[in-house]
Amino acid sequence: MYKDKVNWGAVPVPTSAGTSADKTYTFSDAKNVGMYTACKNQGTAWDVLKFSTSKAQDGQLLSLTGQMPIRSDLTTTYPDYFAANPAYVAFGDQAARTVEVPNVSNSVEVWQTFRDAYSKSVIFGQGDIASTLGGAADKINTLVSSK
Repeated sequence: MYKDKVNWGAVPVPTSAGTSADKTYTFSDAKNVGMYTACKNQGTAWDVLKFSTSKAQDGQLLSLTGQMPIRSDLTTTYPDYFAANPAYVAFGDQAARTVEVPNVSNSVEVWQTFRDAYSKSVIFGQGDIASTLGGAADKINTLVSSK
């Protein structure tokens, strides 16, 4: 966590239609766990999975790393964390409104095209944002429609 080392801030995710923050969904970037049917010790594995994804362990993940577990009630489940880190409340609130990244054709190329255009125009200020992202959208539409 940055604490007082960096002067930073956050705003709600912007949308082209001006959708309010409480109605805006973002990608979760979930790190999923699972158990295969071939697992030889399913009872033990299930106990480990329940333990590692429990409210207490999610709280440890949050307090030790600042990484927010995907929980719809994150800010109310860990009120002490958010009271001590008020700048993270918006992030915790957004955790209730996440969706999985869509599975599309050429997904690696699609996301790299977007990252490149975003980095170039928004982060590094090279070129016009609207035309750079518009060109990326055209390329992405072509990538998604081809199989």
